[in-house]
Amino acid sequence: MTEDREPFFSIIMVSLNGAPVIARALESIRATEYDRYEVLVVDNGSTDNLAEVVRTGFPEVLLIQSPINLGFAGGNNLGMRQAQGDVLVLLNDDTEVRPGWLRAWAQAMRERPRWGVLGCKLLYPGGRLIQHAGGVVESNGQTHHIGYEQEDDGRFDEIRACDYVTGAAIALRREMVRRLGPLDEKYFPIYFEETDYCWQARRVGYEVLYVPDSVVIHHESRTQGRFSFRFVFRYTRCRMRFLLKCFSNRELLRAARQELRWWRRFRSNRAFYLPFFAGYVAALWRLPWLLRDRQVFRRRMAELARENER
Repeated sequence: MTEDREPFFSIIMVSLNGAPVIARALESIRATEYDRYEVLVVDNGSTDNLAEVVRTGFPEVLLIQSPINLGFAGGNNLGMRQAQGDVLVLLNDDTEVRPGWLRAWAQAMRERPRWGVLGCKLLYPGGRLIQHAGGVVESNGQTHHIGYEQEDDGRFDEIRACDYVTGAAIALRREMVRRLGPLDEKYFPIYFEETDYCWQARRVGYEVLYVPDSVVIHHESRTQGRFSFRFVFRYTRCRMRFLLKCFSNRELLRAARQELRWWRRFRSNRAFYLPFFAGYVAALWRLPWLLRDRQVFRRRMAELARENER
C-alpha cells in the first residue's frame, strides 16, 4: 500500500451454516460509500444452502468452499490467501456495516501511518448500546471490551491505541500479515486468534487502533451460547494457549498470581468450575506441543525485533 492512493480492501467473511444471516451482511456491504474493495465468502464446511444464497444473490462475491470446518483462523487464512487487497478485513457473517465504515478506516490509515490492526465501534442491534470500543487484555489473559453495554453517547468517539480489537470486524495491514504469517489455527475452532495477532503486532512495533467512525452492528454469535459450558470451556482452553505461547516468563508469573486472585473472587459461582477446569486440563494435556510452539514463537518475535533495528 502506498501513500499516494486509496487502500484497496479485501473483505473476508467466513461462514458456517450462515444462510439465514449472510444476505443481510452482504446487502449492507453493497451500500458502502467507498468503491475500492472486493468481497470473499469462505463457506466453512456448511451443510445448509449458504453457497446457493451467495451465488444467486451476490454474483460479485468470490465464493470459496471448504469441505470441512477449518475454524475461525483456518477459514480466514484460506480467504486471505486468495485476497488481492492492501488491507485484509475479517468480518463476521452476523454483522451489518454502516456505509462509511471503510472510508473511516482509510482516513485513520493516513493519520496513523504505524497502524497494523484497526478495529471499529461495534453496536448492538438498534444502534444504542456499545458492544466493543476497543479491547483490554488483563494480566492473566482475560479479555474485555471497552464500553461494553454502555450508551453510545460520545464518550467512545476518539481514535485510540488498545491491547486488541475484536475479530468480528478487524482490518489487518497486508505488509504486517506477510511478516507475522497466518492466524494461529491451533486455537480451533474459535477464540483468542485476534488477541494473539494483536499481541504480536504490538510486540513488533505496529499500532492496534480503535477507530470509532467505522461503525458495525453485530448480532453476536448464533452458535456460542453466552457463558454456556462450551463457551467457557473453549474460552479457557484458548486463553491458556495464549498465555503459555505469548507471555514472557515474568508475565506468566504475574498471570498466575492474578489467576489465583480471580478464582478467589469468583469461587462462589460453582457453575463455572467444571468448564473452567476442563479448559485447564485440555490445554495442559497438550503442554509439550504448546511449549514447542512457545519456543518457535519467541524465536520468531526475536527475529522480527532484529529486523526492526536494521
